[in-house]
Amino acid sequence: MKRVGKRGEGKFERISWDEALDTIASSLKKTVEQYGNEAVYIQYSSGIVGGNMTRSSPSASAVKRLMNCYGGSLNQYGSYSTAQISCAMPYTYGSNDGNSTTDIENSKLVVMFGNNPAETRMSGGGITYLLEKAREKSNAKMIVIDPQRLDIPIRLLVVKMNGFLFARAPMPRWLRVLPGY
Repeated sequence: MKRVGKRGEGKFERISWDEALDTIASSLKKTVEQYGNEAVYIQYSSGIVGGNMTRSSPSASAVKRLMNCYGGSLNQYGSYSTAQISCAMPYTYGSNDGNSTTDIENSKLVVMFGNNPAETRMSGGGITYLLEKAREKSNAKMIVIDPQRLDIPIRLLVVKMNGFLFARAPMPRWLRVLPGY
């Protein structure tokens, strides 16, 4: 969709993928020519950054690699939520790469360490939705190992439809971590 009215008017027209990509490329080229590569910033936030599971941690994303090939872009380091992921993942897993969330459909058991996507990734249509859809295909059991039991338990198993809640998968199991033991 391409905006055809003033910003905020909500007027758009449907365009082809080719036209959309050409428009983006043209705008990017114009910005870099006029202001330099440091004028390009790729923003990320909840819902698209999933670290290992989505291969979208900032230092591993395909967009970041594209921008490096294009001459670079303004980058962030040490954001409030991903500083540890960006630094530790290469040492823990060997790289920032990992499987996509939808690969859970090939699992029988999912173990998450200190991660509750239903609590931290509730953006519309984000990782929580993809995780539930993948888990729905495999009916995988899920275990969350975390020192904190959150107010919102993993609700991937519950979907609200027409005002009713339907369970879709086995209840996840929470294992409490006791630091110092």
